[in-house]
Amino acid sequence: MINLTTKIILLIVPLLVASILVTDALLVDSRATDSHTVSTDTPVTPVTDEVRVVSFSPEISEIIAYLGGIDSLAATDINSTYPDELKKLPKIADYYSVNQEALSALNFDHILLSRDFNALIISKLTKYQNKLHIYSITDGSDLLKVIEDLGKILHREKQASDIINDIQMKIQNLREEHANKPVIKTAIVIWDKPLLTAGGETFLNQAVKLCGGSNIFEKLTIKFPSVSAEKLIAGKPDVVISLIDDNQNLPSSLKNRTVVLTREQQDSLMKISPRSYETGIPAVCQAIDSARNLVHNKTQTAD
Repeated sequence: MINLTTKIILLIVPLLVASILVTDALLVDSRATDSHTVSTDTPVTPVTDEVRVVSFSPEISEIIAYLGGIDSLAATDINSTYPDELKKLPKIADYYSVNQEALSALNFDHILLSRDFNALIISKLTKYQNKLHIYSITDGSDLLKVIEDLGKILHREKQASDIINDIQMKIQNLREEHANKPVIKTAIVIWDKPLLTAGGETFLNQAVKLCGGSNIFEKLTIKFPSVSAEKLIAGKPDVVISLIDDNQNLPSSLKNRTVVLTREQQDSLMKISPRSYETGIPAVCQAIDSARNLVHNKTQTAD
């Protein structure tokens, strides 16, 4: 399970280094793939043409596991730890470096990584440009596209299709379930030093909407803006969903409205994968539904 430091690396550092991202033309030539994809659970079926891949993205590694393709993984980065089977694979990269010697010794067909990966490291992989695939998974739509693409790469199109259909059904069910419920003012806190929340251009904002909530910081264009405690209080959220374990720095006046997600739930929201729709988003919905019940009871009492 990722700790707080890793979480910040995965979420915040990529935003800080975004300004120094080298253009695709400098990092990889036109033969490199810039895709988006996703997946879900399905039975493992034999693969006729064995494909070997290296994944430097926890999300991508997780999707490959959902596709039943763990045996296709030659190596991963150190943060690819879910499911547990991934922990047994060689770890040859972190956010800051890649073990080039270990990579060169592997027999693989593709390198799969996230666009949020350190740009300086990506530039060192250009010699593998014919095998390099760069993905960006920022929301549910990206996820579905990535699942489809990885299904093609691993010759697991049927598994990919099943996963995509399952996710789409879950999304539709959530929309229908919460369509006519009272909207609940919601804030999602991902860090407290400084106080960081989720803006409108995030997967977390999508999760709030699916659950019938209204993100009080939706209009902020920064993905994970820093806000003051006063601004958080002024937003008058009905519920504060916390993705941090220690909430001592949250405003005391909001603590009775704060729902702290488990680390498993936090992880499944920070890493966008099919698991997000199985664990993370249902946890968000449960928190919002609980707040909705409290608001409803207060309204009835007042009446």
